[in-house]
Amino acid sequence: AAGCSSDDAVAPVDASADTAKPPTTSTSEPDSAIPDANGPAKPTADIQVLDISDWHGQLDPITETDAKGNPQIYGGLGALTTYFKKDRAKNPNTITLTGGDAFGATPVLSNAFKDEPAVKGLNLLGLTADTFGNHNFDNGIDALTKLIDLATYKFVSTNLDNVDTLGAKVAKGFHMVEIAKVKIAILGITNPDAPDLQFPGRMGTLKVADPVTSTQKAVSDARAAGAHVVIALVHMGAIGKDAGGAPIGPLLEYASKVSGVDLILGDHTDQRVNVTVGKTKVVENLSKGRTYARVAIHVEAGVVTKVEPELVDPILTESANLTACDGGTACRCPATPCPDATYTCNAGFCQRNPITADSSGETLLKPYRDQLAIEFDKKVGVLSTELVRNGTIERLQEAPIGDLAADALLDRYKSIGAQIAFTNGGGLRASLPSSYAPLDKTLRRTATGYASGPPFDLVLGDIYTVLPFGNTCVVRKITGTVLWSVLEKSVAKVPATNGGFLQIAGFTFEYSAGAAANSRVQKVTLTDGAKDIPKTDMTQYTLVTNNFTSAGGDGYPELIEPVPSPARDVFADVLRDYIQAKSPIDVPAAGRITALP
Repeated sequence: AAGCSSDDAVAPVDASADTAKPPTTSTSEPDSAIPDANGPAKPTADIQVLDISDWHGQLDPITETDAKGNPQIYGGLGALTTYFKKDRAKNPNTITLTGGDAFGATPVLSNAFKDEPAVKGLNLLGLTADTFGNHNFDNGIDALTKLIDLATYKFVSTNLDNVDTLGAKVAKGFHMVEIAKVKIAILGITNPDAPDLQFPGRMGTLKVADPVTSTQKAVSDARAAGAHVVIALVHMGAIGKDAGGAPIGPLLEYASKVSGVDLILGDHTDQRVNVTVGKTKVVENLSKGRTYARVAIHVEAGVVTKVEPELVDPILTESANLTACDGGTACRCPATPCPDATYTCNAGFCQRNPITADSSGETLLKPYRDQLAIEFDKKVGVLSTELVRNGTIERLQEAPIGDLAADALLDRYKSIGAQIAFTNGGGLRASLPSSYAPLDKTLRRTATGYASGPPFDLVLGDIYTVLPFGNTCVVRKITGTVLWSVLEKSVAKVPATNGGFLQIAGFTFEYSAGAAANSRVQKVTLTDGAKDIPKTDMTQYTLVTNNFTSAGGDGYPELIEPVPSPARDVFADVLRDYIQAKSPIDVPAAGRITALP
């Protein structure tokens, strides 16, 4: 059967090497194997699945500030390596999976090297299989095939037509793994809207087939080939919750329509999901390694009898609870002593490390860091407070980091007549300061190990972590009528998040989420002169945006030009120059997008 191979059994990874050893035949014995006079033995074993979602080459840890002002640090290559080693030590019968976009839209530590570090990081993590999400095609087919060749793990595609163009290392239909005599079929589903989220031509001749039909055929083929367990890697996710708190969205709709799949691992939308749909367990993690899934699968006499997922927070550094300090906004030091000797004063907070990041991760990354620091550690400005990007706010409402990006666009081109600017929230990939880790520890950063802020010091690496795609700017004309149409689409999915939600400058608008479709926008006003723009206005306004949105990306076909306007400066360069010129940067003026009751 397509994708089936007898030599794909998984052995425990040696994470002390630069990359994980290629899979070899497992020497693990099953708990028991029940002979069948009419066929092969029916295995009994406990299988463990480790899964990350939408990793995007997040090689460095992520710092989050909780509601009480405490910085918490999660993930990163070193921390995940430590956690995965511990998990595998408890159960060597382990496979490690992800569902697309493990590279693409990456921080500069990976992006600057064409995502080679991200793939090597996945090799180190001992990945078993991956599939394709929309961002895997960011740099086109040729770049993707080079990364596929670099990987020691397998890629699998169930619903991409013409997938042969990606080379022989991509399994079609399903990929069979045998571990402890249990045959596990792994499917890979690409999101149907992937072509809409890419520049035309980036996916070559690949076509996305119906996920459900493709899944059912692959399940049938896999079971006929002897699969005891079927796992689907699905680059679709939840987009929110219903009134009862249950997750909703494309991932759950897919799960409700397929059968014969034991475990569905979702991706794409930065949501935490752990539910049962019918007879199938459905799991999705927060993006970038913020959480990972540890799934226990019990196979009894060749039949799956139990699937138990757990979502794990791979915490690297935790801060002291407020109750252990003096009741301030955070456990700050040295003015307030740390509660006990398990904590140290780090960047103005009492912190401790519950685990030690595996050094093999940093060994792998050091040559890339050293090269990167020469250029990307250069300080470009000072920021008065953190500007947060979290995968939600910039895709749902006006966000200060979106205001800053749009202001930079408008400021750059106002001298040639630009009146309005917008950029898609999904194109903003990190907070400021970002997770980029400069070598200079005296810089004021949000991450542990640096001087404390605010204010915070921004370096060039921050800019290219926020805007990693290399998008250029486009200055063009747009009528008021088209602007209204675009804004309707921007807010059409509220209260669900939408990568096409626009962050704006040079105008304001009001909308009502409760109004009928295509009638949500109530008022649009040009900032210069406070001029209202009517819905039927055929006046031409000068717009500056990024070339992806201008080309119709993220669902804006009305913006496609018969003759595309020429590309101008790189968007990241424009943001860099704006921050340098305007530093110190305060929080941009808000009130541009008003959600009416």
